[in-house]
Amino acid sequence: MHAQHIDRAARLAASIRDSVSAICFYAETQASLYARAGAPGRHYLLVEGESAWLQRFFAIPHCPQVSGVVALVNDDAGPADLARLMLADADICLQGSAHPRVILAALSALARMERRLLVASGGAPTHDATEYGHAPRSAH
Repeated sequence: MHAQHIDRAARLAASIRDSVSAICFYAETQASLYARAGAPGRHYLLVEGESAWLQRFFAIPHCPQVSGVVALVNDDAGPADLARLMLADADICLQGSAHPRVILAALSALARMERRLLVASGGAPTHDATEYGHAPRSAH
């Protein structure tokens, strides 16, 4: 998780903590993902900020082990701005005011897309009966 304003990242983490297996802040996650390349589990980046800041953020290379990226956009970004964010690296763009259930639904959608791509490529799907937001998991 990362945010333009660090206090917002902590509040955002608290709002979804009971429904995800673990939450790490971006600098810690980036280092641990590189150190554990190929580690089991899906790793998603949830990043929040104004559209111009997000575009600068996505211009920097990020860890290749990230399975998906959800961008929470805090300003009144128009369709062209949202398209630029998705072309830059965001898989899903949501309003910064999105309810935690909407954020969890976006994470679940990314997990489903990842499983479908794995099946389509001939790989064995990993079955995860609990999607984000459907059953609480312990937070680390």
